[in-house]
Amino acid sequence: MDGSERKETAQRALVYVAVAVAVVIVLVFLWYALDVVLLAFLGILVAILVRAPADWLAEKTGMGKGFSLAMVGIGLLGLIATGLFFFGKGVAQESLQLVERVPEIVEAAKERLRETELGRRAVDLAESSGMFSGGESQFLGRGLGLLGSTFGAVANVLIVLFFAVFLAMQPQIYIAGFLFMVPRRKRNRVEQVLYEIGHVLRRWLVAQSVLAVVVGTLTAIGLLLIGAPFALPLAVLAGLMEFVPYIGPFIAAIPAVVVGLGDSPDLALKVALLFVAVQMVESYVLAPLAQHRAVYLPPAVVLFAQVVMGVVVGGLGVAVATPLAAALLVAINMLYVQDVLDDKTAGLKTET
Repeated sequence: MDGSERKETAQRALVYVAVAVAVVIVLVFLWYALDVVLLAFLGILVAILVRAPADWLAEKTGMGKGFSLAMVGIGLLGLIATGLFFFGKGVAQESLQLVERVPEIVEAAKERLRETELGRRAVDLAESSGMFSGGESQFLGRGLGLLGSTFGAVANVLIVLFFAVFLAMQPQIYIAGFLFMVPRRKRNRVEQVLYEIGHVLRRWLVAQSVLAVVVGTLTAIGLLLIGAPFALPLAVLAGLMEFVPYIGPFIAAIPAVVVGLGDSPDLALKVALLFVAVQMVESYVLAPLAQHRAVYLPPAVVLFAQVVMGVVVGGLGVAVATPLAAALLVAINMLYVQDVLDDKTAGLKTET
């Protein structure tokens, strides 16, 4: 090997080392800024959700996409303003009262449980395992803490909304910027992957949004009819938890049942039966209708993603686990299974 070859080999090795160091730096940055990255991903989801009706309106009416997006934005702002006018004050007040009364509700629920032998054993087991601390249930506190964060994390909500607005207005700019970092020979394929991810996430978001609104409304009506306290914030939580498949409804039901138990065992039973009834309607009536042609994700994959993201990030990770899993599955199917393994039949299935 002459001097020029050795110099070329050294330069190539230096480039590889520099690339490896850059990758490590980026990964470390992403790890420490993971919450911000997930907030950005939430902004992408909101932007996709806003673009869906705007694109449909532009297709049906022939108007420009910018004008249709403005019309959808005005309509959404009108709906939000109307909801806040009629329900915002009541939901906020009940939410604050609920958070303040968590210790009192938990103590009352413990006393109700101690009235039976099985309930007394359950309370003793929970206390010995540290589930109850200082008169407050950590398990319940997590569920109610999620509710409190929903109404209290104003800064995060504003970040997501502003990011979503700018992304929804001119998505091509950001897609082009991302593709600029991809080798030229791969740009067309990566662009196809990005658009397919967008279509998959759009189908999932539209279906889950419909389910969230209907489930939240049914839960609110049911809780009000049976006379349960804090009906509105508990119904809002039930609706939001529809975006967390499988474990979300269970998480939403626990605070509601405990709140009912703090009043009386009969009310707790009614609340539990209500949540079971709503979930049966959701599973056997609403979901088949709302998720028609929506993306199908294997339950084991969804649960695994929720557990991993919950352990690594916490509540925010659980919230974005399902759409993130859908996006990753699309990328794996198209870039690895189809391109590398040459299996062109692979792909995410849709509900039929």
